[in-house]
Amino acid sequence: MKTTLKSLLCAAAIAACVAPLGAQAQVEVEVYPPAAYVATAAPVYFEGRPVYWYGDRWYYREGRAWRSYREEPGWLRERREREHWGPYRHYYGRAHWGGYRR
Repeated sequence: MKTTLKSLLCAAAIAACVAPLGAQAQVEVEVYPPAAYVATAAPVYFEGRPVYWYGDRWYYREGRAWRSYREEPGWLRERREREHWGPYRHYYGRAHWGGYRR
């Protein structure tokens, strides 16, 4: 009887230690301009580097990673408001008349 009780208590202690303590989200979604967007968007140069307006934020490359400004710099905000249609993008597809845009 003593051995069975000790075995049950030991099993309960192990189960309590192994049981998950609750799921906590550790996922951080990274949103950055896709390669197709960067290939067709004309960059705006700020602080010596090209920046891109994408998804309501300004993004720039830092090595192999994309970074964005936490707060929109004043100069970039003024530029974006002046060009209310957004930065110019090149079009490489066929036009509706069958030719390519020049």
